[in-house]
Amino acid sequence: MYIVNYTSDDFKDICDRVDTVIIPVGSVEAHGHHLPLGTDIFSPRLFCKEINEKIGDRIWIAPEVPYGQSYDLSIYPGTVTVPSEVMADYLFHVCKSFYNNGLKNIVFLNGHGGNITALGLAAEKLVDLGAVVVTINWWLDFSKDILTVTEGQGHAGEDETSAVLYYNESLVQMEKATKNFNKQLYPVKFKDRGKTIFRDAITGDATLASREKGEKIFDLLEDRIINIINLMEKGKYFE
Repeated sequence: MYIVNYTSDDFKDICDRVDTVIIPVGSVEAHGHHLPLGTDIFSPRLFCKEINEKIGDRIWIAPEVPYGQSYDLSIYPGTVTVPSEVMADYLFHVCKSFYNNGLKNIVFLNGHGGNITALGLAAEKLVDLGAVVVTINWWLDFSKDILTVTEGQGHAGEDETSAVLYYNESLVQMEKATKNFNKQLYPVKFKDRGKTIFRDAITGDATLASREKGEKIFDLLEDRIINIINLMEKGKYFE
């Protein structure tokens, strides 16, 4: 159920039985020369659509948060970046409002790696209120599943490009797809990461992408995500 489509009265009545909200989070960011700036919001959006079709009577879906922390790629045209601490504070207050409305289970469905720090900071403060929070980074948490479909992963690489092809082929300029196999040796931050590790705003091999691979990725992962939501609703956090 998309929150924005319901009246205040409807929301109040439904919250008597529904206490879980999904918040899609992405970024506006350069993705090579072939993918649109909205790539990181398109995958969470499509996951939400497919999840809504399966368990939409049990969950709320909040409006998207389209901007994120994208310092490394801010050197490329069109990228918008928000500091992690600012984003974390914003997300905390948005989710605090949901919590105060009776939604104790909060799912961040994240499409952008740069958001992970902000989401973690927001989650820590929300847990102190009494909320239960899970962050799902679809390309990272389900990497093993994705690699049964693709040969590799990367920013604007084979997996992300396949995902956008499945979302909307007309948005992808495959004739501009390239490769960049630079990999950092360890988790290091330095000023020129955007020019080196993320050369041309891409990592991996986008030329291997296909719509069919994107469809397989979504078919696999939507069930994984729904399983997490099921466990969350049951209050099962460990075994």
